[in-house]
Amino acid sequence: KSGRHVVRLKIGDPFVFGRGGEEVLWCRQEIGLEPEVIPGVSAAFSAPLLGGIPVTHRGVSNQVVMCTGYGKDNSSPDLIRYHAEQTVVFLMAVGRIEQLMTKLKEDAGYPSNTAVGIVERAGCVGSRTLVGTMENIAELASFHKIVAPSTIVVGEVVRVLIGDDEDPDTFNQGLLIEDGVGAEMESLDEEQMRQFLEPFLQKLAP
Repeated sequence: KSGRHVVRLKIGDPFVFGRGGEEVLWCRQEIGLEPEVIPGVSAAFSAPLLGGIPVTHRGVSNQVVMCTGYGKDNSSPDLIRYHAEQTVVFLMAVGRIEQLMTKLKEDAGYPSNTAVGIVERAGCVGSRTLVGTMENIAELASFHKIVAPSTIVVGEVVRVLIGDDEDPDTFNQGLLIEDGVGAEMESLDEEQMRQFLEPFLQKLAP
């Protein structure tokens, strides 16, 4: 109302399991303004690759399904039946991963040895990638204290870049990959961090 610019800054893509559409409608209906929307990149696509997991790969996966772990009124989403060349990405679901894996096996027909990856804090300091199978991933996540924000990837694409050719038990035993770059950044002092961020801040300056 005072003529200033108002920025609503959100991570990822706020129109993917977010309230982006609701906020646009609110602006139109309540204050009579049409907001400018700058698209974001959903964690459904960026987080897996930051953890070393492509969501598609020739001959391995030719389709991607995105699901939320929590639907309206805290409900669980209906799950699509198993397909060998399908990747399923779950957002906001790590808190109910044990229940999710059970439903995928019992209700959607997934084999218990299907590969599963969890990317925790993707793109942030201290990010971690945990891989296993549908049979053991919930126990592994509990053991390693995996928490939100995390992105879960289900399907054989999880094995493509984090292969188990040298050790067939990689996924049966589970593997935790910690972000060495993140650990290095965490050790920077205030001045070193300022120097690291300065080029980015200069680009943002008016």
